[in-house]
Amino acid sequence: MGSSPQSAWSASPNSPPISPEGREHPRIRRRSAIGRGGLRRARPQVLNSSAENTSLAGGVCLDLLDLGVALETHGQNLLAVIDADDRVRRLVYRDLDDIRFSPARLARHSRPVPAPARELLDDDPSALRRQVFSCLITGALGPLAGDAPTLGTVLEAATRELTPTADLSALRTQPLPARALTLMRLVPGADQWALLPNPVTAGG
Repeated sequence: MGSSPQSAWSASPNSPPISPEGREHPRIRRRSAIGRGGLRRARPQVLNSSAENTSLAGGVCLDLLDLGVALETHGQNLLAVIDADDRVRRLVYRDLDDIRFSPARLARHSRPVPAPARELLDDDPSALRRQVFSCLITGALGPLAGDAPTLGTVLEAATRELTPTADLSALRTQPLPARALTLMRLVPGADQWALLPNPVTAGG
C-alpha cells in the first residue's frame, strides 16, 4: 500500500514528539554500517556495526511492542537514513495501516487506544510478536545476513543488552515466524505462517 505524508512518522535526534509511536528515541544515535555484499562476507567491524543497527531498530520495535504498538517493520516500511559517516540520523516508518495495537498493553502504560485504530486491535502476544518479528528479523535482516549462523551472531549481539522483557525472551529463544508465501498463494485467504529455528539458541 502506498504511503502519504500523513501515513508516515520519523524520529531523529532533533525531532519533537509526533505521537506516542513517533517520539524521539534514545537509541537513534547508534551507528549503522551494513556492507552491500551481505553481512556474511563483511569484515568483523561491519558485523559489529550491523549489530548496533539491528539493536537500534530492534530496540525501538521492542519498546513500542511493550507499549502496545506492533509495527510491521519490513524493508519497505522501516527506513534508516544515514549520513556520510554511516551514522543513523533518522528512522522513518511509513504505512500506518499495518500497525496493530494492544488495548491491554496500552492501558498498562496509561495510554488510550488511538481512535482510528478500532479495527487494528489485538491482545494476543503471539500475534503481536509475529507482526514485528516476521518482518524485522525473518523478512528484512535474515535475507541480508545470508545464512542462519550470521543471523544468529548479529541477533545475539544486537539483543544482548536490551531491556529484558517477555518479548525479548521470545525473540532470543523461541522459533521465529515467517510468512509462508507459497502456501498463501495456494490457499488464498488469511496469512499462513511457518516457524523457523531460532538462530540464537541454535548456536548461530
